[in-house]
Amino acid sequence: MDKAPNRIRAIRMAAKLSQQALADKVGVSKVTISSLEVGRMQLTLDYMKRIATAFGLTPVDLLLEEEQNAFLREEEMELVRAYRAATPFQRDMIHRVAEPRDPVPFADPAKTADSDRAA
Repeated sequence: MDKAPNRIRAIRMAAKLSQQALADKVGVSKVTISSLEVGRMQLTLDYMKRIATAFGLTPVDLLLEEEQNAFLREEEMELVRAYRAATPFQRDMIHRVAEPRDPVPFADPAKTADSDRAA
């Protein structure tokens, strides 16, 4: 079999869903799901959103890795792979570390040194 044009089939199989079960969740026919999985039908943004929602994913998760990460540098890609392989606890920890924080005020080293000498 040729390489799959997207990850829909792999994700569906991992979720232990039949094509019909996924079709029912998405509101399309089994033939549509089959056609999208093998590339006989174009995977539009609308289909991507509907299918991703059925799996609790984002639309980009349905794309092949090389397509979804075309704009990432290799070290960024390694972080993405590590995140995807992480347990839920590890992902939670990653989210905590990556939370935006209030910016640290810039301290001028010259002024800091002057105030230290004055004290």
